[in-house]
This record gives sequence, structure tokens and C-alpha cells, in this order.
Amino acid sequence: MFFSLKTAAIILAAGFSSRMGSDKALLELGEQTAVELIVSSYQAVGIEQIIVVTGQNHAALGQLQLQATLLQNPAPENGMFSSVKSGVAALDPAIDAFFVHPVDTPLVSLETLTGLIAALQQHPAADGVIPVFCGKRGHPPLLRMRLQQELLHADDAGGLRSLYPGWQLLELASDDKAVILDMNTPEQYALLKGFSAEQTINRQRC
Repeated sequence: MFFSLKTAAIILAAGFSSRMGSDKALLELGEQTAVELIVSSYQAVGIEQIIVVTGQNHAALGQLQLQATLLQNPAPENGMFSSVKSGVAALDPAIDAFFVHPVDTPLVSLETLTGLIAALQQHPAADGVIPVFCGKRGHPPLLRMRLQQELLHADDAGGLRSLYPGWQLLELASDDKAVILDMNTPEQYALLKGFSAEQTINRQRC
């Protein structure tokens, strides 16, 4: 499918992984780490700019030789929204829209990514589009570049979702359960590893 939208991806990988006990970006899923898997997914759908926002793990992620721009958040202790802002500030001005993708949701399908781009392309008035599985909003949202300045000047305390009510956002129904599954704990990681090995996570019914 041809996409006229110039699209970027911001992958949030600066967290401290306190509940997991080890860096989520470096957890293995099959033959790749979580961050490698996400980067490869965006490469596969032709994303023009891929930014990985790092924190104290910057050197470790640099050793992976990712086909992406590594951008270190100078203050990851300020929370995930500070990483969102770091990534948004670094976007190429020519970009039309950008994904915001936490590294702990690594199994989102290529079909979901292309579906989100197609939906936004078909609805020029929309500020963004969010995947929804069984009525629950998931990741990654795809947002218009016109939101950049509002994001950069928003209050850090509220986080990205606090801005959603002020935007015109589409909800794209999806059968990809991966959009709502993260891996904040060892138990959740084990679940995703099982799905990754069996390739059964996508196209599930409610």
C-alpha cells in the first residue's frame, strides 16, 4: 500500500524497569531484543525516521547497532512523558505524523502499524489514531505533527494521555491483542515470550 504520510516512530526505552528487575529494552523475544524487534517492525513498514529514546542504558543500546537514531533523555527520572518530549523535539520538520511506542509493547503486528497509517491518511481532520482491542485503547498511538508544539509545552505531570481529551482522535478497532499487552513484570514477560514463540497473539477475539 502506498502511503503519502511521511511517518516517524519514537520508541520509548529510557525507563528504569524497576518492576521487571532488568532492562526491558534488552529482554529477548525470539532471536531479537525487544527494542530490536520494534525497530525492525518499523523498518519493515517503511517508516522514514526511527528514534529510540534512551536513558541510563544508552551505552548498552548503542552496542546493538540499531538502524535508528539513539537519543538520550538527560533526565529519565522525570518520567515517560519527558522521553516523549525528547523524541518529539528531535523529529524531522518534514514528518507528517509520528508513532509513540513504549518498548514494553514489542509484539504489535505490521498489519496494525500499516492500518493506523492508512486510517490517519484517510481522515485528514483527525489529530491522531489509537488502536483499540476489545474496547481498550492500546499502543502505539499515531499522532499528527501539528501537535508537536502543544506536546513540547505540556505539563509533564499529566502525561501524554492527559492531552487526549483535547484532540480529535480516531479509534481503530483491532484484533491484535499485542496493542494492550506490555511486560512490566517477569510474569508479563513470560507471557509475551510464549506468544512470540507460538505466534498466536494476533487476531484474537474478545
